[in-house]
Amino acid sequence: MNIDALIVLIAVFNSDDEVLLLKRKSDVHCPDVWSFPGGKVEAEEMPLPAAIRELQEETGIKGKLWRHIGKHQHTYDDRHLAFIFFFCRFDGKKSIQAESEFQWCALDELSAKKMPDANQALIQMLIECRDEELIPEL
Repeated sequence: MNIDALIVLIAVFNSDDEVLLLKRKSDVHCPDVWSFPGGKVEAEEMPLPAAIRELQEETGIKGKLWRHIGKHQHTYDDRHLAFIFFFCRFDGKKSIQAESEFQWCALDELSAKKMPDANQALIQMLIECRDEELIPEL
């Protein structure tokens, strides 16, 4: 199956081990739900620089301690997407300048949030990383 877009998503953790969620706009795919920061990888762009760029564009912050978490593909009714999932830490030294509503959420509460269907597999990846103590501290 052809991939319609390669998407980078970032699990940004604060010092309280909460994850940053952004509210998706009403005029995009999967509107008005919570999701991780991220976006499409541009032509000739590598995934990690794309993730760093997307986080900066969407929140005005730069993460620290970047790690690759995993990959996932998901098919919606109208598109097939490939995701590359990253982790980073936010030290809180700069305020978030999000382009949309945002909130910090405990990892164990993510599954209860209204999020795109593809995010459920990514949440499971995060929980496994935490349980295996693979999430670095600041």
